[in-house]
Amino acid sequence: MKIFSLILALLLLLSCNSQKKLQGVYKSNKAEFGFFVTKIDFKNSNEFNYVFSGDLQHQDLSGLYTVSGNNLYLKFNKNKGESESVHDSLTIADILSGNYNNFDLKSESGISYHLKYKIKGNKLFAYDIKSGQLKRKSKVYTNQRKYVFWGTGWKYQRIYLKKI
Repeated sequence: MKIFSLILALLLLLSCNSQKKLQGVYKSNKAEFGFFVTKIDFKNSNEFNYVFSGDLQHQDLSGLYTVSGNNLYLKFNKNKGESESVHDSLTIADILSGNYNNFDLKSESGISYHLKYKIKGNKLFAYDIKSGQLKRKSKVYTNQRKYVFWGTGWKYQRIYLKKI
């Protein structure tokens, strides 16, 4: 009887579907195209802060996220073309910084989103914005040379966001 109740308790505990815990900061493992780094800070209440920066471009946006299976959906507070600012009116600094949402609103399985990521452990893998396919590799700059004294410093490597 004790073994039966132990097995039943284990089955109940294992069958519980827990929500994936994303709280924390995720950052790009390498700078894409040698310049661009993405950083996402997930809060407890399904809120996030999204920072994309590099080569004279900087976006600092916020919004809500949804987890469905192994997919993460990010929906920004502002729609495409709208600027996110601390003030109600745009300043010249906001216009020059490009702090606006430039992603189209999409829908999948009844979930509206701007960006989509695949969750694998403590890593987030991005989906391509145009094709919707999972990004396999991206161009990154590396100090490793193709040959001993000369050769290219660019390689195609796997890009993902890693929890820090």
